[in-house]
Amino acid sequence: MTSQPNPTAPEAQMPMFYTAPRPLDRVRDAKMGMNRPTNFSFAAKTNAIPLLVDEFPMAAAYYPIVFADGPLPVPAAVVGLKNDENLFVGKDQVWVAGTYLPAYVRRYPFILMDDPDNKQFVLCVDEGCNLIAETGEFPLFSGEEPSDFTKSAMEFCAALRQQGEATDEFVKALKAHDLLVPNNAEVATGAGGSQMQLSGFLVIDPKKFDELPDSVILQWRKKGWLGLVYAQLLSSHRWQGLVELMQARTAV
Repeated sequence: MTSQPNPTAPEAQMPMFYTAPRPLDRVRDAKMGMNRPTNFSFAAKTNAIPLLVDEFPMAAAYYPIVFADGPLPVPAAVVGLKNDENLFVGKDQVWVAGTYLPAYVRRYPFILMDDPDNKQFVLCVDEGCNLIAETGEFPLFSGEEPSDFTKSAMEFCAALRQQGEATDEFVKALKAHDLLVPNNAEVATGAGGSQMQLSGFLVIDPKKFDELPDSVILQWRKKGWLGLVYAQLLSSHRWQGLVELMQARTAV
């Protein structure tokens, strides 16, 4: 059985999870509030979640980390063995307890989007979510100004965008040194010896990494990149954990 993890799960023009993002509006949303999310159903139909470099050490403890191929590969945590199945979102729509929750998931339903007319970024919210209501727990505005809750959302989104730039720099360096290679992961899926072949992603080649010049290794150590490489390499041991989650789900 062959499955292709698809870290580029976003639609061609729409970020993954988002169906109708729109800017927050102080008139339209003056009396609106945001409720706490009670489930992760919005993330249940993807098998890979984009990652930022700051997340590599935490994510590597639970997920295989791969790179979606493209002009600039995208780091991602693999969360499922089938294209439309997130094994970390249970039938109760709750994320598996005790595991790391990627920032891309925590950000939803907010997102920063470009406003080319004013040459700035605008805080948007996905109108397709069911979390916004007049009785919402956290007001979006306080009078004419964004509420503390909305300010915190803006700061979080801005921090993720900055981390995105750092992530791009790291990935560009991996590409420049030709360290990203296609990889097929093969995992045992049952006592009968059956195997699942997983393809369609890139990983760091440990042999090529070991052959980097000492000057590059020193530079990467100063940038804090060596730990990122080791985290990605170590995360390759997490594939079997996905199989165990899949077996537990089918056994219920």
